[in-house]
Amino acid sequence: MKAIIIDDEKHVRDGLQLLADWKGNGIDKVYEAGDGDEAIRLIKEHRPEIIFTDMQMPKRDGISLLKWIAESELTSITIVVSGYDDYTFMRNAITYKSFDYILKPIDPDLLNETLERAVKKWKEEALVRRSLGSVETIPAVSGIGVPSSMEKIEEYLRANYQQDITLQEIADRFYLSREHISRKFKQEYHETITDYVTRIRMEKAKELLANPRSKIYEIAYHIGYHNEKYFSKVFKKFYGVTPNEYRTSLVK
Repeated sequence: MKAIIIDDEKHVRDGLQLLADWKGNGIDKVYEAGDGDEAIRLIKEHRPEIIFTDMQMPKRDGISLLKWIAESELTSITIVVSGYDDYTFMRNAITYKSFDYILKPIDPDLLNETLERAVKKWKEEALVRRSLGSVETIPAVSGIGVPSSMEKIEEYLRANYQQDITLQEIADRFYLSREHISRKFKQEYHETITDYVTRIRMEKAKELLANPRSKIYEIAYHIGYHNEKYFSKVFKKFYGVTPNEYRTSLVK
């Protein structure tokens, strides 16, 4: 395994190099970067499993770096090491899925406990990714197909279409990157996840509109829309008529 320490202060990088039990956690190579731009170059080249990063840095700060990592097809676990007990920094660390937030001066016991947990999490996620990958490559045997990860995601969408499902939630649940899911899903189903969920909702709305006792706002709420007017707007864009017009056409 590989790790990288990103901090503009050399003494902090040196401290992390000395304090962390790298070998005990199966990490045999540790890279260093003094700013976010250098970090991105090294991360692209070496793809480290564990990333330690400061928040206040020249050129590209920690928030910008965390955002780049979150939007990249990386499976790395990110740990923030900061001298600032700052709400904005912590909030962004949470937003961009940082594993933990360690304050300077660094406590060696806390550092190694966090590193051990991060390595364990990476290994668990890698195991799931390998499992999903092998499922996708297993050929159908005796005419019985094994569901691919995209088929599992499609099943999940059909079962939970009423929810406001985000791409990040799907990525977290299936241990795949958002970019991979977006590209692969559209390749297999010929529409985006958002469009796919909308179509499921509209198909269900047509079924429910066949019952004259169901009110429009009840149908909207049932399929995941909390605003009746917005539901009607989406329905008309999808079918060319409003829900009321569609319902009227059923009794003619």
